[in-house]
Amino acid sequence: MAWDSALFSGILFSPTMAWAAWTTLWIATLCQTLGTLIGFLVAPMLMGKPRLPRFLAFLYLWIFRGTPLLVQILFFYAVLPLLGMRLSVLTTGILALSLNEGPRMAEIIRAGLISVSPDQREAAASLGLRKLQTFFLVVLPQALRAIIPPLGNNYSYMIKATSLLSAISVSELLRNSQQLAQSTGHPLEIYAAAACWYMGMISLTMIGQAFIEKRLHRSEQQRHEVVRAEQPASPQAPVLHPLDLPSSAPLLEAKNLTKRLGNTLAVDEVSLSIHQGEVIVVIGPSGSGKSTLLRCLNYLEPPDSGEIRLQSEPFGPSRRPDGKTAAFDRRAFERQRRRIGMVFQRFNLFSHLSAQENIARGLVRVLGRPRAEARKRANDLLRDFGLAGLEHKYPSELSGGQKQRVAIARSISMEPALMLFDEPTSALDPETVGEVLGTMQTLARQGTTMVIVTHEMGFARSVADRIIVMDRGRIIEHGTAAQIFANPVHSRTRSFLAQLEAVAPKRHVIPAE
Repeated sequence: MAWDSALFSGILFSPTMAWAAWTTLWIATLCQTLGTLIGFLVAPMLMGKPRLPRFLAFLYLWIFRGTPLLVQILFFYAVLPLLGMRLSVLTTGILALSLNEGPRMAEIIRAGLISVSPDQREAAASLGLRKLQTFFLVVLPQALRAIIPPLGNNYSYMIKATSLLSAISVSELLRNSQQLAQSTGHPLEIYAAAACWYMGMISLTMIGQAFIEKRLHRSEQQRHEVVRAEQPASPQAPVLHPLDLPSSAPLLEAKNLTKRLGNTLAVDEVSLSIHQGEVIVVIGPSGSGKSTLLRCLNYLEPPDSGEIRLQSEPFGPSRRPDGKTAAFDRRAFERQRRRIGMVFQRFNLFSHLSAQENIARGLVRVLGRPRAEARKRANDLLRDFGLAGLEHKYPSELSGGQKQRVAIARSISMEPALMLFDEPTSALDPETVGEVLGTMQTLARQGTTMVIVTHEMGFARSVADRIIVMDRGRIIEHGTAAQIFANPVHSRTRSFLAQLEAVAPKRHVIPAE
């Protein structure tokens, strides 16, 4: 049979084919949207701890992934009327396609959520963001970078999968092509025109996907050069000494904190008090429980037992005798936790936000500040920390020292009563350690209350009002810097300090003013 070019052109640009293509497109879009919503509902069920929701989600996935789509369409078409559910043919097809898409999207969304580091949730919690805020403002925007590519592929598949609805006489693109092919007797030209329409729709989908991916991944585009900012000069201000502290109630008091990590007793009956304006440095060998203690103080790691009081008020949920968490006011707890800032080893900046937005996000969403005011506050802090000009840079465009100073600025912006630093220089190269230590020394001179876990002994000598030594989850010794470094009492302290001196005799020493 000879190729009929005129027929091909006429069919390709005919209103009938355009309308059929439009029908295909809106059906595919609606089914993909519904399938994605189902995926967002099912994915958390698969990831959650309750067994019944997990079982129901698994059962749904097992059924709809295990049977062919055409069988599902015909099943809904034939069985629903027998059950008294009188749906139109089009509605039946949309229902079948959506339910079939749900399992694929559930796994895609679950993979995207898993790809976001738990550190991001911890950073959000330390700013006082609630769980829903954390999900929509921090986790989901980052998960989308992993979700969009397979989502775009699924949407392309959905456009073609609508052709199966021709089996129940839905008048979409393939059904119309079949009818035209039968009436004209030229199937080659008709199906070629239909293929062109399908390829056009898929091409538009691919262009849209590429655009969205570019926008989502802009925070990961690395620059060849990183601008290094000048470090601000430290203001001249006296450092408070423990003997000068008021005899008022502690800012934070912990009693008999205990925390197990698996079979390891990471924190063992630890008690300590922290007064306003005091700088406490926690030292000790790796694995001694320093970081776990810090995380227990702001409930990133809920202690198994013990009590914490923040500004004389009970802080955190209590445990019942059966070991379960007693009922408590979560909103009040979240308001209290905002008073404790946290700086992490690996910065934990929100990778999808600029330096300015990393700082401003908590001010807007948690403290309710106007966006313009929050951005001005963010810019002021960046300037104070020697990061002027880097407001619109993303974390991937910053050096390690710059990232950590942005993280400190983010935490300080929330005006916490207490700052916790978990080995803030451990992930930095030697050239940038001094940038961060200089910033922390400035905070110490300004009277910021801080608890710092560090191996920088020179820095500890210069800023600490009190030094706590930990080993095997316990506090084995505490005292002033002069007492600990000049005349340690505990043999474990002496061996730890001697080992540090032997391994790194020339660590960062910041001279006292």
